[in-house]
Amino acid sequence: MSDAPLSHTGLRFCLLGPVRAWRGTAEVDVGSPQQRLVLAVLLLARGRAVSHDQLLDAVWGEDHPRTAISILRTYVSRLRAVLGGDAVVSVGNGYALVAGTTDLADVEELSRQGRYAEALALWQGEPLAGLAGDYAEVQRTHLSERRLTLLERRIGEDIEMGRHAEVVPELTVLCAEHPTREQLAGLLMLALYRSGRRAEAIGVFTDTRKLLDDELGIDPSVELADLHYKILTGDPGLEGRPPEYPVALAPGTRVPRQLPADVTDFTGREPDVEQVAQALRDCSSSALAIAAVAGAGGMGKTVLAVHVAHRLAPSYPDGQLFVDLQGIAQRPVDPESVLGAFLRALGVDAASIPDGLEERSALYRSVLADRRVLVLLDNAASAVQIRPLLPGAAGCAVLVTSRARLSGLSGARHLDLRAMPPDEALAMLVTIVGRPRVDAEPGAARDLLRACGYLPLAIRIVASRLAARPSWSLARMRDRMADERRRLDELSVDGLAVEATFALGYDQLDQAHAAAFRLLAVPNMPDMSAGAAAALLDLPEAEAENLCEALVNLHMMESPAPGRYRHHNLLKIFARSRPEREEIRRAALDRLLGFYLAGMTRIFRLEYPEDPRLVEIRPSHSGPSFTGLDAGLEWGVAEEPYMLCCIHQVATTPGTALHDAVVLIDLMSDVLDFESNTTAYEKVAQHLVEAAVARGDLVAESYARRKRAEILYAGKAAEAAAEEARTVRDLDSHGQVLVNQAHAANILAMLAHDRRSYDEAVATYEEAIGIWRTLGNRSYETVVLGNLAVVLSEAGRGAEALEAAREAAALSRELRGGEPSPLIVYQLGVALAASGRHDEALARFRACCAEFRRLKQHTWVGLTLRRMAQTYLNAGRPERAVDHAEEALAILADTEPAWIRGKVLTVLGRAFGELGRSSRARACLTEALAILTRQDLPDADDVRAMLAADLAAHTH
Repeated sequence: MSDAPLSHTGLRFCLLGPVRAWRGTAEVDVGSPQQRLVLAVLLLARGRAVSHDQLLDAVWGEDHPRTAISILRTYVSRLRAVLGGDAVVSVGNGYALVAGTTDLADVEELSRQGRYAEALALWQGEPLAGLAGDYAEVQRTHLSERRLTLLERRIGEDIEMGRHAEVVPELTVLCAEHPTREQLAGLLMLALYRSGRRAEAIGVFTDTRKLLDDELGIDPSVELADLHYKILTGDPGLEGRPPEYPVALAPGTRVPRQLPADVTDFTGREPDVEQVAQALRDCSSSALAIAAVAGAGGMGKTVLAVHVAHRLAPSYPDGQLFVDLQGIAQRPVDPESVLGAFLRALGVDAASIPDGLEERSALYRSVLADRRVLVLLDNAASAVQIRPLLPGAAGCAVLVTSRARLSGLSGARHLDLRAMPPDEALAMLVTIVGRPRVDAEPGAARDLLRACGYLPLAIRIVASRLAARPSWSLARMRDRMADERRRLDELSVDGLAVEATFALGYDQLDQAHAAAFRLLAVPNMPDMSAGAAAALLDLPEAEAENLCEALVNLHMMESPAPGRYRHHNLLKIFARSRPEREEIRRAALDRLLGFYLAGMTRIFRLEYPEDPRLVEIRPSHSGPSFTGLDAGLEWGVAEEPYMLCCIHQVATTPGTALHDAVVLIDLMSDVLDFESNTTAYEKVAQHLVEAAVARGDLVAESYARRKRAEILYAGKAAEAAAEEARTVRDLDSHGQVLVNQAHAANILAMLAHDRRSYDEAVATYEEAIGIWRTLGNRSYETVVLGNLAVVLSEAGRGAEALEAAREAAALSRELRGGEPSPLIVYQLGVALAASGRHDEALARFRACCAEFRRLKQHTWVGLTLRRMAQTYLNAGRPERAVDHAEEALAILADTEPAWIRGKVLTVLGRAFGELGRSSRARACLTEALAILTRQDLPDADDVRAMLAADLAAHTH
């Protein structure tokens, strides 16, 4: 194969941005990111053959999957299907692409002709955007270097054409981005010198020389040093020619006033308005002021920009220019035609306006050189579209709006416009609808604004509809908006429609980004991590994160924190309304569940390596990895609410992995501090039960009911917990899952323990222990032995309690290959305290308390501190009891099961009583009585008796 350009067959390819292809004007779908990477490798080979090995290395690096060659052949087959059978040919042990032309070839041809600005305009963002791997990164670096070289040539040409002052702001930013690139430093020095800023030019050299010495240990090049010397000596050879722009102004020219009308009911956004206005005021006397406002469709970018422009108009007496660049249309407005219109508006005679983008841009800058004009460029497509429309010198100001953040716009101050704060959204509704109607239904007003996602366009549409229907209540409009399936239909009035606005942005996405936008909207979660996004998209995390970041840059998604992503509420509804096969959505949800299950399994394995459940758990996803238990727990605590959301959604979505959802909540409740959030856990468990019943899955139902019973017990919902436990027993009696029968027995024993039916509790614990021994499950046998030790302690059977606790500790030590679990140590402490061995008990409590803290089991920390307080009280040290009880209360302040606080307050009240602080004692006991009575616990009778005794003592 020759190194000749690819032949023209109607195919055109883009490499200088996302890899894309067109046949004529129709875009061709070139498939997944890996398939696009194969296409990119073939295109960059310029018609030469690329071997299988080279392609495999480019796509997968050194770690090829076993089926890589088969996958590669599939990619090539698909490319042939969409590009044409003769576009990709087999050559020896490889392939070659022999059809079409590329934007890269166009860049090279334009560069050969010296048309650098036109060549640079072909860049559509980051080269090979969205492609991952070492090969893509190396090629990206190479192509970015070529762009920088072209930029240097274009700027050098600008300087030689006398446009030195205009390029200073651009060069200043470029030098900051590439501080060791001497060519840029030299261009900036020359531009500054020719602009009469000799001292600054010398300063650039001084800074560059110091940086090169500090960073690289080298001196400036001979060329840069020579330029420095010529600037110092005022060498006449450095003087360039002044710009020559013969301009004929039309007679009787008026000052252009092109701004659209400001909205009369503009409301709120004052911080944003002030930020943009200040950015245009703050510019130094030597630099052009540029402010860029970006945001999703419907955020009110244009309204805000027009409002700011009217506010600042008096500061720009030579006029205000405006154009809608239609950046999200299929064909954005050509900068050349915009310049023609601007020049005519500025008074340039039509006959004097040259053809060609560069000539018009140069004339435009010349005309504005001594004027103060505000230029509003609305709805821009890219920085490339904007650059020719920028004035060249200070005095003018440019305000740009766009959907994507224009990071390549040098020298601009950026504002990413978000949804309105609730108070501003309410003020906007009041302004349009009227305060009496809003004040009459404040709750409905707040609900309505939440349904609008505080999106300005949505609020304006809803408010306009209400204003046109004075007889409608806000509640009626709220109710019409309640159903997500019809919400977007409601957000339309007189040509304004939220859905149409969103569609304009969505239609600009390529296949990969559009698919990611849809799939990332599947979970009912407030936001998600990059790892969760990767699971949903079935991609490596780095590749998924790149897709998410690209969507954030396009304002189709938001990033509330580094590495976390979300849709705006209405954009999520829009994404879910796009066509997608239901099985694809279910598969994505199952992958997300598998990701969370894998993460929790790793944590569980680190904390309970001896647990027999680990043998049976087989997550469908590799999940996150952790450096150790502490890191895993930190992840688990952070992701807990998201895991509960995922489990709930799986439970309510037919055809999903229900068994994995049950296993996940089981692991979560064993590892995380679920006792402090029993309401959320119980709701999710209830949905799992309902789903299992609906699907006729008796095994899942048994597990889900058992888990719900445990959660209800933790919240001291005794009757409901007992009912579920008995139901589990009945299910298991039909020969389903014997494991859950043992769990059910343990729950019923704990309930009997709470009622102080000690004999029943002991008998039922022994029943559970018998089942675990039959099953050979020593891990759970250990836990129930510990529970038995606690009930024996409270029944006054100290010797038996200590025997059971020591047996549990020995088993736990054996299973873990070291120290027993902190729960077993806690239970041993209870038995020792009941035997009057206070110091030994306190030592055990201190040890398990430290471990509970490390494991972030805050409820168990509080429970242990309560036991320590009780032990100190029994040992005759009430002052230490007070310290530990008060610490326990502080930790348990937001804990859901109030009974724990009730028991802590009981101990604290007794301790204050022994210290002679009667009023504090009564206050604590009175509060404890109220809590324990509400929980219907027998402890309430003890507290009632204490208060009665205290009253009697003070009465006598």
